[in-house]
Amino acid sequence: MLKRYGRDEMSNIWSEANKFFNWLLVEIAVLKARRRIGEFIHEIPSDLAEKISIQPEEINRIEREITKHDVVAFLTHISPQFPGELRPWLHRGLTSYDIGDTALSLQLRESVSILIQISTKLMSAIKTVAMEYKYTPEIGRTHGIHAEPITFGVKLANWYDELNRHIHRLQRLLVSVSVGKISGAVGMYTIDPKIEEMVCEDLGLRPIIATQIISRDIVAEYMSTLGIIAATIGKFSTNLRLLSQTEIGEIMELFGKDQKGSSAMPHKENPIGSENLSGLMRVVCSNVQVAYENLAACWHERSLDNSGSERVIIADSSILLDYAMARLAGIIEKMRVFPGRMTANLNQTKGLIFSQEVMMLVAEKSKMPREEAHTLVRDVALECWENGTDFLEVLLGNNSIIQFVSEDELRSCFNLENKVRYVDYIFAKSIDNQNQEGGNEY
Repeated sequence: MLKRYGRDEMSNIWSEANKFFNWLLVEIAVLKARRRIGEFIHEIPSDLAEKISIQPEEINRIEREITKHDVVAFLTHISPQFPGELRPWLHRGLTSYDIGDTALSLQLRESVSILIQISTKLMSAIKTVAMEYKYTPEIGRTHGIHAEPITFGVKLANWYDELNRHIHRLQRLLVSVSVGKISGAVGMYTIDPKIEEMVCEDLGLRPIIATQIISRDIVAEYMSTLGIIAATIGKFSTNLRLLSQTEIGEIMELFGKDQKGSSAMPHKENPIGSENLSGLMRVVCSNVQVAYENLAACWHERSLDNSGSERVIIADSSILLDYAMARLAGIIEKMRVFPGRMTANLNQTKGLIFSQEVMMLVAEKSKMPREEAHTLVRDVALECWENGTDFLEVLLGNNSIIQFVSEDELRSCFNLENKVRYVDYIFAKSIDNQNQEGGNEY
């Protein structure tokens, strides 16, 4: 993954140094378990892991020039650093994926924990802005067309609630990925199964039945969860870009004093952060398909199809999603919001956004079927849409309408406060609800 799109904490989890260190932890945990069940009596230094010097470049050189096998290269590198009496027991009865998959679970677990933390930070940023603009009216848009009023706070409350559900997904995922296997080349236990139980207990994992590898449904679940969250981040980013369009202009990303938007056009202030995230999240979403194919294409007790692609997709998706949520939190915290422009946009269609109230009133007062009232009001509304005329004024001059309703009744339909009167109820179901699934109970 390019350093440009990664934060240090997550990047370090998926570094080769950390991968090899986790391999070492598993190997040492196996040795400790063997000693506990009486297979040997040799002492295992308590600081053994810290004493082993892991040099990823040297391990990669050994693999590239000699072994053509990464785990054998790793063992070749660390074995001479072990106490002599322990070296015959190192990796005894194990297969590469006893080490690799169990260690991968440790990385996945660390990764999920960080994603939960950054999701919480993003939720906090959204909540702050949502509370500030809780009652700020904004036009709601469906199909890109003005529909009915919402508030900017409600828009963000929906985002907050969606992230709440993602945190719940990540909490479940934390359990799913916390598995290990020390069961040999085809899962038939070339060593005592008690060793697997002890190793997993030491590492905070639970033993799982496996072949040579842990089934890739777990990796697919991890990638799927990241893909769903990435799609949400992509959606948020796309909507921020839309709200920044010149024709809408309701929000803008913070633009630095010396920042330049274009080499050709000095006036440009582009939503480059949101644009960047929209594109990057496509990578995370597309990687999910690779994980599915790795699961589907596994031959018998194991084939090598998954290995190379997983080295790319798991790390890249984890690093990208972490980066994206952190960057989006910063965008939302610093973005400029323009309530005046929201009001102007609300009034742009000159009252058409209240057409549903008019239609319901006409149907009620005239006793005509709803669909006939709909057609009657629609004809007036489309005329106003095309001519740019005021909806209420045209209604008051339309005999087909005013024969059923009074002027006061018509005017009462054009009440913005009625449209947004349940904002508090919406917030109570989302932002104000501290105990909802996936929320602050975690």
